[in-house]
Order: sequence, then C-alpha cells, then structure tokens
Amino acid sequence: MPILSDLHIYPVKSTAGLRLERAFVEQAGIAFDRRFVVADSQGHFLTARKYPSLLRVQATPTSDGLILGAAGEVNIQLRYSEFSPDYRQVRIWEDEVQGQPCSPAANRWLSDYLGVECQLLYFGPASSRFTALSPEAPVTFADGYPLLLISQGSLDDLAERTPAPIRMSQFRPNLVITGCEPYAEDGWKRIRIGKLELALVKPCSRCVMVNLDPNTADRHPQQEPLRTLATYRRGDNGQVYFGQNLVPLNDAVLEVGMPVEVLA
Repeated sequence: MPILSDLHIYPVKSTAGLRLERAFVEQAGIAFDRRFVVADSQGHFLTARKYPSLLRVQATPTSDGLILGAAGEVNIQLRYSEFSPDYRQVRIWEDEVQGQPCSPAANRWLSDYLGVECQLLYFGPASSRFTALSPEAPVTFADGYPLLLISQGSLDDLAERTPAPIRMSQFRPNLVITGCEPYAEDGWKRIRIGKLELALVKPCSRCVMVNLDPNTADRHPQQEPLRTLATYRRGDNGQVYFGQNLVPLNDAVLEVGMPVEVLA
C-alpha cells in the first residue's frame, strides 16, 4: 500500500519549504501553507520565477507570527497582532485577493533582500479566494489549488531520464507518496490518508521554476529537468505536467507514515 513519506509547507509563497512530521489540513490546505505572499508596490505577486533568491528565504511560523531569515541577513520576527487592519489588493494570476499588510519592517527587509520595492501580505481573516474548480473549494495564495502531490516513483523515473541531478524539493510538493508505481497518481481520482479524504482534480503544469536549485537559487544551464519532462510529459495543450493538484474534502490531521488508500 502507498505511504505518505513526506509532508511539506511553504509559509510564504516561493520561499523555502519546511518538512513536517504532522500537520493539520483544512479545506484551504495545510495550516500555515502559503498564507503569506510577496507583492510589488502595484499589488502583483512576486515569485522565484523572476526572483530566484526568494527560494533562499526561510519562513518559520511561530505561535504568534512568523520569522523571516536568509543567509547573511538578520532575522526579523513578525507578529499577527501588529498586522494592519487595512487590507490591500494583491493579484494572484487571474484572481484579485485582499491581503493583510504585515509590517513596514517586513517590507523593508524583503525590499532590501530582493533589490526591488515590495510588500509582505497575509491571508487574513477577511481574505477570500476559491479555486477554479468550485466556488466552494477555498484556496489561499497557492497557484491554483490547496495541495500538490507527487510520488517518489515518478521522481525516480524522471531521475533516470534526465542528465541532471534532481531532488524532490525542486517541484515543491506538499505530499510525497512512496510505495506505488511511477505516475500512479495520474490515475487516482480520490484518496484517503488517515481521516482525510482528497480529490485529485488536475495535473500540475510545470514552468522554468523547476530548473532552479532550491539551495543556491541557480538556474540549470541546460534547462533541466523541464527539458527532459517536455519530451514525455507534454499534454495536448502544450503544457508540461508533473504531479497532481488536490482539494481536501474535510478537515483532518496528517502524519508521515500514514497509509494512502485509493478510493477511486
């Protein structure tokens, strides 16, 4: 039977991931996952696609806020109690979302680090966003869906095909599954992990971001592994797919090591 072998969150969109042993999942995704986003002064979201050094920012949730850090930088601590009540609009792809400003100090820290004027926004109590799937399926600042799943078998198969060394962190999954055939997840429609049921709703289209080394933020000179993926994972629409987007159907706790039951 397949097993949940890894569990990851990305507290600030496009920053470094955190591996967890246990996490609470609600219908908008894993608690603390992509609840923050960096935006420019016009309210357009920024990602590592254009600003690769975001990958080197460590965002650590605390009981009352968030700590931001990066190599060579002094950490900064943010507290929810100090966030502004005056929400600002941020654009996430085609969606306009109201985000809660965190603090001028956080904005300065990120602006100095990235070399561009920017702001940090939180998906606060007054924020609202839904997936393209349904007005009843909430999502925060993720690209489009609450969760991303990839099997270890799929990564291992890709590793045999590409000339470049690769790691799972390049693909930024929330859930990693072992004990199944490569790309088995492509055929799953609904699964259960512990008490959590999830619908697999759409394959994940990949971009040049997968060519970034998550530790150094350097781009691979031969555009790997996206170039290799394009030779055998390209859809009819020209998009390159790897991994599956999921929507939680209820709230529950996940723990690494839980069995994965394929329901459909």
